[in-house]
Amino acid sequence: MATLVKFLVNERVDKDEVFAFFPQLNYNKNFYGNTNKISYSHIGQHSPCHVQYANESRKATYEEYKDLLTELLNIGYDLKICK
Repeated sequence: MATLVKFLVNERVDKDEVFAFFPQLNYNKNFYGNTNKISYSHIGQHSPCHVQYANESRKATYEEYKDLLTELLNIGYDLKICK
């Protein structure tokens, strides 16, 4: 089964850093509930991402996220990109 992913950029923090946001994957649900999801970036790799931070981010273009997509596919993800 494919994992849903959104590729996002938060321009307030770094307009050049694209991150993958997995809206269905909770990060430590017992501690954070549904407020933090799993995210992934080139630097830092897997980490928590607050839903509000993701909501404040814009969708990345294919040109912006294609390298990150390749990295995720190479480590074994089966992805379905949210449009």
